[in-house]
Amino acid sequence: MANDSLWLAKKYPVLKPWDIDTLVQEFQRQDLDANKGLPQRKLFDAVKLVEPQREYDEVRNALKKISLSRPDMVDQDEFVEVIAILRQGDKSGGSGVGNAARAFEGITSERAYERRTILKSEQNTSSAHTINEDEREEFTNHINLALAGDSDIGYRLPINPHTMQLFDEARDGLILSKLINYSMPDTIDERVLNRGKRLSPFQITENNNVAINSAKAIGCSVVNIGSQDLAEGREHLVLGLVWQIIKKGL
Repeated sequence: MANDSLWLAKKYPVLKPWDIDTLVQEFQRQDLDANKGLPQRKLFDAVKLVEPQREYDEVRNALKKISLSRPDMVDQDEFVEVIAILRQGDKSGGSGVGNAARAFEGITSERAYERRTILKSEQNTSSAHTINEDEREEFTNHINLALAGDSDIGYRLPINPHTMQLFDEARDGLILSKLINYSMPDTIDERVLNRGKRLSPFQITENNNVAINSAKAIGCSVVNIGSQDLAEGREHLVLGLVWQIIKKGL
């Protein structure tokens, strides 16, 4: 462990070897899978054990800067990297969102930018999608009320309406499928859904395809929405789909 800590300390100068020893020990205490990975959904709780001052969206933004070696799973080195990004943000006085990015939306507050805008860069192009906080909070509250006590996902509720947690919880297709059946009962035969706390990428894709096809069947527009978009938690697409599903049940 000492050699690993020294190597990671060189990789992430913001962390000291003894910091890394603590992080590694805490990570190894978590409920890891057979390949020693932590489900992404449990990352925030793990981070809070060593960095109790952190907020959900802060951890989420740090994770988005990392290329995970496995979908929806965080390994030990990636966990350390998340903490390093958070600590580096502390030292630089913020999360590192660039001035040009903020200017794109005409937002001068970095906190306001992070809470309201999702910025995405692909090759030489940039596009921004603004997330309406009021809508996100209302839709999240609706889901919490509608699906409370569900035998498959009840343990994941309530979702914090004041964070971006909704988009992470919707990644595996279960919440979207359950919401479809709440709005339009019996649309989905839930026996076809893959359930459980640890789904494989293939099972997640199957669930998301069921959700997309079922949403289309009840009259929702799913143009340009694919299973991968849901699995990646693409905020503007998930939020738009959630609103269409809720509206069908009103």
